[in-house]
Amino acid sequence: MNIGNALPISSNEYNRPIIGILSQSVPSTWQKPNGTTYIAASYVKYIEATGAQVVPVLMNRSIEYYAHLFNSLNGVLLPGGDFTDEYFYVANLFYIWSLKAFDQTQKSFPIWGTCLGFEVLFMLTRHSTTILDHCNGYDFATELTFMPDADNSRLLGSSLPSSVKKGLVNEPTTANFHNFCMRPENFTADPVLSNFYKMLTVSYDLDNRSFISTIESRRYPIFGVQWHPEKNAFEWRVNTTIPHSRDAIEVMQYTANFFAEQARQNTNHFDSLQDELKYLIYQYTPEFMGLDVSHFQQIYFFYS
Repeated sequence: MNIGNALPISSNEYNRPIIGILSQSVPSTWQKPNGTTYIAASYVKYIEATGAQVVPVLMNRSIEYYAHLFNSLNGVLLPGGDFTDEYFYVANLFYIWSLKAFDQTQKSFPIWGTCLGFEVLFMLTRHSTTILDHCNGYDFATELTFMPDADNSRLLGSSLPSSVKKGLVNEPTTANFHNFCMRPENFTADPVLSNFYKMLTVSYDLDNRSFISTIESRRYPIFGVQWHPEKNAFEWRVNTTIPHSRDAIEVMQYTANFFAEQARQNTNHFDSLQDELKYLIYQYTPEFMGLDVSHFQQIYFFYS
């Protein structure tokens, strides 16, 4: 193949999916990090396990940089972490462009939000960063309670294997590490949110109060989970409640494959293989974090 030629695409399904993962600011509590922003390696492995490639979406870049990635990638994952204005700004760009592409041309650019990414999806839709409640939801695993809209959803409807649903409903297969959440009663009372999203599942925090745990947009290719499917297979810290059962691994595999399949419906591609190689995460090496720096086992660091 000529390295300068445009990459081939399929007429129906793109078989070289590349998914962007937002980076985020390194917490001040981490000592001597080798960068200013990071992505936990578990998210990268989560995507790569589906046969997709990963591009880190770096912070503090130009609008041209983000527009080029939007037009070259097949979807974006908004990971968990700590809220910053820059994370919100970059997530908002991809969110707005995804909606616009779908409205104007029916082109699907899927977005997946996990934990913080899930919370930010609500904020972006509501145009407010103050709509969440404090939630006692850090470091525990729980089951999901399916809501009526789950049955006719893309994520948890007919495509969901019965064995995976059984694990989600009957076993603590979802790892939670969050301090904020969307309460079902607040969601239902808000016509902007409830008309935009389907509430697919709820869960109960450590105070036995319900919170929304899974959503999808009624119209757009936007999906979110308050829990962390990627941790089930790729984070092995001791003294945590992360589930590693066979059912928990199947949950991880199902959600990852679902999102990758959404990405395959988008036929964006980089202008050339040479252009693609400039952005792929392969040029970076994840670092083992030891036992005291963070609860992630491996992290990719970047200077942004």
